[in-house]
Amino acid sequence: MFNINYLFVLTSVVIIACGQIIFKYAAKELHIDPTQAYVAILRANVYPFGLVTIALALYLISTVAWVQALRTVPLSIAFMFNSIAFILVPIASSLLFHEPISRHFILGMALIIGGIILISR
Repeated sequence: MFNINYLFVLTSVVIIACGQIIFKYAAKELHIDPTQAYVAILRANVYPFGLVTIALALYLISTVAWVQALRTVPLSIAFMFNSIAFILVPIASSLLFHEPISRHFILGMALIIGGIILISR
């Protein structure tokens, strides 16, 4: 029978991956001039700092889902699912930011998937 808390594990991982993508968007939009005063930097970067706030809020939601999952899912099993983020983030960054993914990277992602399948049986 399916344990609903495994859904919380996957939700946590997907939310973390989304948070990473939002952090990248924020980093691309950030404009910091070291000669500016702190307040001027904040005013010039309201949008990127807003994105960072959203990403941090996603991390909070992810943590709540993670803690809920750990109520019944063994940590040794749940923790390996975090490696799914190592697949989701590069794929999303390739699609959204046109970052390259090498053949070696694809092989590594395949090994991660294989490892998850092997350990979860």
